[in-house]
Parts: sequence; structure tokens; C-alpha cells
Amino acid sequence: MFHLGLIGNPVSQSKSPHIHHKLLQENNLKGHYQLIHTEADNLGENIEWLKGQGFTGFNVTVPYKEKVIEYLDFLEDSARVMGSVNTVKIDQGKLIGYNTDGKGYIRSLITLSPNFLKDAETKSVLILGAGGAAKGIAHQLLQSPFKQVDIANRSLKRAQSLVNQLGASHFLTLTEVTEELAQYDLIINTTSVGMSPHESEQVIPLNDVKPGTIISDIVYKPKWTSFLIEAKQRNCQLLFGESMLYYQAVKALEIWTNPKYNVNQLRG
Repeated sequence: MFHLGLIGNPVSQSKSPHIHHKLLQENNLKGHYQLIHTEADNLGENIEWLKGQGFTGFNVTVPYKEKVIEYLDFLEDSARVMGSVNTVKIDQGKLIGYNTDGKGYIRSLITLSPNFLKDAETKSVLILGAGGAAKGIAHQLLQSPFKQVDIANRSLKRAQSLVNQLGASHFLTLTEVTEELAQYDLIINTTSVGMSPHESEQVIPLNDVKPGTIISDIVYKPKWTSFLIEAKQRNCQLLFGESMLYYQAVKALEIWTNPKYNVNQLRG
């Protein structure tokens, strides 16, 4: 029996229980996934409660993806590089932190375009935003030999910092990049611009984007952001935020239920 959950604030609107219960059922696994509203002062206490209750693991959402690290015993490589954790496995009483943001995104990308990574040397990628999600996605994309991976952000300093940290190609402001869109094969919005209740907002216009470009938005509520609506009008391929959310969950369930993701493996 797998005891799973989500800690964060807020958590009431999360789709995670629905997704994970469906995944458990599809994989013939017995388990339960619950939401655990957590105030900042109770973060450590709630984590100890999860351990005491025999939980297999839990997800972490805002605002605790960084704060939770101080309570963990181990971090896998992606979480260490990103300084952010969204999945924790409890193994032999030890807490192991993972980040499935980037890996979940890559799985969603491959599902849409199976050959995209195989042709990476001929492809150029633009990431809009320079926060935690951008870092996770960029970290995973840079495992493939893309022609270039650029970061554009409202704050040029943050974009430059992310490029320097991860070894991406170029940093630009959102204004600068608007006139350069034709060179990109994949454009990803990792900001919260367009999220409910601000559906009418859009991170940048897509005036110069070429038809066939993959336009991706990690916002999943609403599913059809203004960014994706314009992309459809310009005959682009669309990658919805729901897809990344789903494959993040798939990766988390794999970590919780697969014995290879354990303390001994990390120590090795």
C-alpha cells in the first residue's frame, strides 16, 4: 500500500490527487494520495508526521520547494543543481529529494515530437522566464546537444545568471527576443503569465514565429492560454501545460514505487 501526498500552501485546487489515483489504478497499485495543507511554521512538523505515518513519499509545491531541502537527508543530481525539490521519497527512514520538473517536461516533449531530441543539433530553443521551472527545464534540455538554448526574461540579470549557471547559449530581455522568434524551433513559456484569473495576459506576442514551431506553455489552468491560442492561429504545434503536469506525476510515481530509487543507490 503506497501512502502518498502533497504538501504546500495552497493545495486545495491541486489536480495531483486525481492524476495519481488514476496512475495507481492504471498500474494495478494499491495506494492513496492526499492533500496536506501546510503552514510555514509547521513544515518540519508535518514532514515528521508523514514519516511517522509510514508514508512512501510526497510531492512538494509552492512555497516550499526550496525550504524543504533543509529537512532532507539526500538530494539527487537534478534537485541539487536546481536547488529545488518537488518530490520526496521516504526510504529506510531517510528523506530523498528529487525534482521531476525537467524530466516531466522532456517526456511531454517527446510524446508530442518523438524525433525532436534526436535532431537536437539542428534545433534552437527559447525559454521565456528565469525562475525555478525555467531552471529545471533548461537543465534537462541541455543534456542534449541543441544548436542553442536561449533564456529571455523581464529581468536581464536573472536571465544572465541562469545562462551562466547552466551553460545555456544567450540571455535576452523579453523585448529583444520578440523580434528574433523566427530562428527558434521550440519556444517555452515558463512564467505564470496567462494563468487564471489573468487569462487575457500573454508573455510575448508571436508575430514573427514560423509555422510548425512548437509553442509550449507550462501554465495548465486555463488549458488554452492566450499564448497557445495565438500559436494555433499561426499554425504552430502546441504543447499544453497539462502534459508536463501529467508526466511529472508519472516520474514521481516511478520514484516512489521503483526500488532502484533508494538510499543505497544514492550512496553508491
